[in-house]
Amino acid sequence: MADLEILVTYRCLHEVLENQGYSNLVLKQVLSSREVSTRPEIGRWAKARITARVYGVVTWTVSIDSILTRFLKKELSDLDGSVRTCLRMGVWELIFAHRGHTYSGPGRVDVMVSLAKEVCPRGAEGLVNAVLRKVLVLSEGLPLTEDLNSVIPDFPEKRLDLRYGIKKEIVGCFVKWYGTEKAKLIMKSFLRVPSVTFRVNTTKVSDREALLKEMKNEDVYASSGKFLSCEIDLFPSDNMSDVIKSACYKDGLISVQSTSAMLVGLICDPKPGWNILDTCSAPGGKTTHLAELMQDQGHIDALDANEVRLKMVDEAAERLGLSIISTLHYDATYLTEEKEMLLPEYDLVLCDVPCSGLGLLHRKPDIRLSMTYEKMQELLPVQESILENSCQRVKKGGYLVYSTCTIDPAENEDRIDAFLSTHPEFECVPFDALLSEKLRENERLLEESKEGKMTILPDEDGMDGFFIAKMRRRT
Repeated sequence: MADLEILVTYRCLHEVLENQGYSNLVLKQVLSSREVSTRPEIGRWAKARITARVYGVVTWTVSIDSILTRFLKKELSDLDGSVRTCLRMGVWELIFAHRGHTYSGPGRVDVMVSLAKEVCPRGAEGLVNAVLRKVLVLSEGLPLTEDLNSVIPDFPEKRLDLRYGIKKEIVGCFVKWYGTEKAKLIMKSFLRVPSVTFRVNTTKVSDREALLKEMKNEDVYASSGKFLSCEIDLFPSDNMSDVIKSACYKDGLISVQSTSAMLVGLICDPKPGWNILDTCSAPGGKTTHLAELMQDQGHIDALDANEVRLKMVDEAAERLGLSIISTLHYDATYLTEEKEMLLPEYDLVLCDVPCSGLGLLHRKPDIRLSMTYEKMQELLPVQESILENSCQRVKKGGYLVYSTCTIDPAENEDRIDAFLSTHPEFECVPFDALLSEKLRENERLLEESKEGKMTILPDEDGMDGFFIAKMRRRT
């Protein structure tokens, strides 16, 4: 019988790697299922280990597959999906997670063989055993170091795809956009464990320190954020699932949101009483932040093309006690077709558009495997259409804010430059005054914000890669 923790990890990984499931959603579904959540051996720390294994294997799949091809007589793609998943898990255990293991190297091979006996076709455990024994020999004597790049044996310095676990075509994009050395720093930053940050609901909380004490009383340990007054940081040793169960979260005192995403709302700088259009609102993090900044006074029309995800906006607003948000199931690429659904014009229109997500590879490792240059190109006309339709809803003197969670210039600066070249009625407006003192220490961010558009690079301040542009309608 396979170890239950390993079996649950396998179930999650097989769904992600073989059925293109999203790792965060798969983990949430599996770990909260009755079958798993009621088992005493799958407690808080077991869930943390399962999560780390899933994200670890997905992060390094490109590199893991390169190692496996050395020891397979047939193509990896020709194997049964269950065998592929077991082998990938085994390589990660032996090469990439060799520090601090309960099992010895041979013991870890035995664990994977037991798993293969339970989940793979009859006889496949022999292949899993033979391949992983060879990987074990490869892994022996690897240094105990925190620099994962140095534990990858025989990967040439020029093979940045293998050294950072990112597909060649995406590596090529990073190098083209930022140069080789800067690209290395960016890709290395994507190997860090992502921080967990929460946004304080200022309509309910006026004293952040008192909130932190209240969270501590519930055994949730956090600290004041590094960059923003509305930000609090979860201690690395704490599990976010415990926060979700806390009274502070259930009572709507906090929301899960990255620092970069919080910056979008702060740069929007909405005022109480404004009418706002959020064109791509689900799951609602930025929408509810705008409502909080407005002190729940005014009106927000929150659109999204995904009706299921749109319900998450309503749920978030209800939990946070916000009343000014109206959700509409609507595709922002067709805003001109049914004008009666919306106001003729708004004080602020936010376009947080669908994008390649290349600023989030540490937080959403699935993108390492799913994103292609072709998909990136397909997103450009979608972004253009949303921006074109949305700008028509901005009142004279009103604001248009465009944001993405990518660091692709074509989706960011180039998109805004192209828009402004055909829309002289709009101009970029400075927002440096809206940056915190800590963020103003980054000279590049400060100078870009003075020009009204800013790219947050993940290697500089440890935040998610993001782009934000703020424009005003002059006529």
